[in-house]
Amino acid sequence: MHRSRHALIVLLVIAFTVLGAPKSARAGAPPPVEQSRLVPSLSPSFAPWSCRTTQSGPVCKGERHFSGAWELSDFPCGDTQVWARGESDRYQTRYYNRDYLDSRREFRTRDIDFLRTSPTGPATATISTNVRFAETFAVPGDDTTRTIVSDGVLWDIRPAAGPAVWRAVGTLVEPPDSGATFSGHVTAGSQTTRYENAPLTEVLSDDTFIAAVCAAATAGQ
Repeated sequence: MHRSRHALIVLLVIAFTVLGAPKSARAGAPPPVEQSRLVPSLSPSFAPWSCRTTQSGPVCKGERHFSGAWELSDFPCGDTQVWARGESDRYQTRYYNRDYLDSRREFRTRDIDFLRTSPTGPATATISTNVRFAETFAVPGDDTTRTIVSDGVLWDIRPAAGPAVWRAVGTLVEPPDSGATFSGHVTAGSQTTRYENAPLTEVLSDDTFIAAVCAAATAGQ
């Protein structure tokens, strides 16, 4: 009996040596991400960040929530002064390679600016954005090589009551070395225009933007 038990122990030792420890025992937890090594570094405005190690490199998630106070804006709306207050909710995921260099970022964002034409009282208009966008690096870790692609409601400028004065829905592409282009549709009043890879300056000039903001903010006055 003793010899049989001894033989069984020997066989178990041999099997453990040949086959190795069980997979659960061999596969230890992945090493923590050394956040100080990440290039570019993580934005403090999205802190605290949650990072994990994957086979392709670190992946980090953060979010930012902002609600500002009313301030006098610099929108030139004739003799009418405009006050503005912003709110923003953004969620970001960064993908780094094994060398800790950022190669891609993904965002979800909902930003809204409230406008009014007096220091007090309710908002008379809003400018809102509700998009997903991604930043892809041609050279990992180099911010100057990013291409930004945004999809969704890029701008929605409207009075507090009534339809939008100016609204753009579609895709905005911002390369690092050339002008931004827009594909989608723009509704200005009752007219809708379709664009395909149009220069952003053709779709939304500074004059067009300011005119739409002032029209929305002063609607009903």
